[in-house]
Amino acid sequence: MTFFRSEEHLRRWEGYSESKKGGIISVDSLMQLFSGPFFTDRDKPDYITRTSDVMLTFIDELDKLPEAGDYWKLSKFEKTAFSLAFKLGLM
Repeated sequence: MTFFRSEEHLRRWEGYSESKKGGIISVDSLMQLFSGPFFTDRDKPDYITRTSDVMLTFIDELDKLPEAGDYWKLSKFEKTAFSLAFKLGLM
């Protein structure tokens, strides 16, 4: 993970390419994402038994990130597959 002080700074970086633009996200959005129950509840004794609910919440949080590009968001098919896998007890 590489942090940049601005999008302008990012664009001047030698490793930048337009094809990676969907992965650009602000630190504020990362803080929002990593402060959710998927990460904060890991020390709770019932975390494993609630993993499916926690993971589905995490997927919803990804959709709420305002500037998150395609890299961060799951397709409708992927969301359906995760949801079905959790309901069937496969995950």
